[in-house]
Amino acid sequence: MVEPTGIEDVATQDNEGNPEDFPAEYTSETPEAAAAAGYVPTASGPGAGTGRRKQAIARVRITPGSGEWKVNGKPLEEYFPDKVHQQVIKEPLVSLGFDGAYDIFARLNGGGPSGQAGALRHGLARALAGLDADNNRPVLKKGGFLTRDDREVERKKAGLKKARKAPQYSKR
Repeated sequence: MVEPTGIEDVATQDNEGNPEDFPAEYTSETPEAAAAAGYVPTASGPGAGTGRRKQAIARVRITPGSGEWKVNGKPLEEYFPDKVHQQVIKEPLVSLGFDGAYDIFARLNGGGPSGQAGALRHGLARALAGLDADNNRPVLKKGGFLTRDDREVERKKAGLKKARKAPQYSKR
């Protein structure tokens, strides 16, 4: 069995290697399957990450704890009352099986609720990847949590009503 020595080895083997060549934590689809295979995630020391989405920026600090959320001084449910936004934000923790294992403190500014939720998710994923890169990063990368969504609103052009919408054409 070939043990990957780093993240680069996993990325290259992912495209061309056999599933038998990987350790269990890289091939299992769910945290339960990973735990059954012998990989048990552990909550280690504090971490930090910065996430961005649209015009929003999130600075996230995580520490092992009881699962307390503070977003700009408010609980998560108060700052993001929409359940969809709460689910989007918690996806990196759920995918690693860390739901309730960390206290999260975030400072958000810029953008609207959707952009801020995406920025918080990106920052949280980067903080988790920084804690234990060998085990957490491949799972987060496969889930797409470490990739910044770089879509921005297109600027309005002169002579148009919006970015691309032109005034109604009149023949006479």
